[in-house]
Amino acid sequence: MKKALIFDPYLDTLGGGERYALTFAQSLLNSGFRVEVAWKDAETLKKAEERFGLDLSGIKINKKAYELCTSNTSLFRKFLFTIRYGLIFWVSDGSLPFLFSRNNLIHFQVPFKTIGGNTFVNRIKTLFVHKFVYNSRFTADVHETYFPKNKSFILYPPVDTESFLPGKKENIILSVARFDSPSHSKRQDVLIDAFKILHKTSPDYQLFLVGGSHVESDTLEKLKEQAGSLPIKFVVNPDFDKLKSLYAKAKFFWHAAGYEIDEKEDPEKVEHFGITTVESMAAGCVPVVIGKGGQKEILSEDTGFLCINAGEIAQSTTILIKNSSLYEKTRENAKERSEKFSLKEFNKKILTLI
Repeated sequence: MKKALIFDPYLDTLGGGERYALTFAQSLLNSGFRVEVAWKDAETLKKAEERFGLDLSGIKINKKAYELCTSNTSLFRKFLFTIRYGLIFWVSDGSLPFLFSRNNLIHFQVPFKTIGGNTFVNRIKTLFVHKFVYNSRFTADVHETYFPKNKSFILYPPVDTESFLPGKKENIILSVARFDSPSHSKRQDVLIDAFKILHKTSPDYQLFLVGGSHVESDTLEKLKEQAGSLPIKFVVNPDFDKLKSLYAKAKFFWHAAGYEIDEKEDPEKVEHFGITTVESMAAGCVPVVIGKGGQKEILSEDTGFLCINAGEIAQSTTILIKNSSLYEKTRENAKERSEKFSLKEFNKKILTLI
């Protein structure tokens, strides 16, 4: 049986990128691989199953592999360790490793403007990479300035669109994003500003800010203080069933990562793709988001609104509230569009990759 190793240095953050890596692992299992995850404990996988609704029971934790992946070891030891695998899927933290498996896949979730390490050594490392796997064309464009284009492979994140179904809609606006994102701010503060504007003309709406957080962070406390007495609810670290129910009830989906960021100067600070945007579309929400980074690949003109600031988010949402026929048409188009990023499409593309 073929053997594969998955390494994601951010695994315990349990964000969209971690769902990507673990869904990739699940797809490898279904393709006949024996899959190991280089990590320090099994508890993280249990939490991931609850958060993402994935069956990870066939995946093994390899603590020794984690130690080797995260420490400075000799090149010879890395060779002996990695050559045993038929495939390695490595989530980059902005640097390149030496890998010697039969199929070395380096995945970039973040469009790093610079890659760490010695330039000459990185060129040698690139020779052993079979494909650079990007989560969006936006991410690929940034990296193709210094990596070979013929090694690029765009694999949009997997969204289990069949699990996100529309329910009885309520006057709810939903945002799903980590409160303490390690890579870039999700800017929930901008959404609170937008809601303050919207609340003046649509006081019957509620805003739900949903996301993961390791602890009661300063960011989360500041957001709660900013929200004040407005009908804004915070849902921290929800399980998968809770998340699905919120998507099902919400009419609109808001997202503000990338606000006031120049995506050419600081590409890593905007939304690199936008998994939660697609989830919302599958559940019959209309997305109204800051139009930066990967969000522009997800939304077409008739599937949602790409905005510049809080005022535009509030204004676009108001237009849809007042025009029910436009809302319904946009909602239907958005749901249809979400299938382009489905789990089924993800698994199809993996077969061509492996």
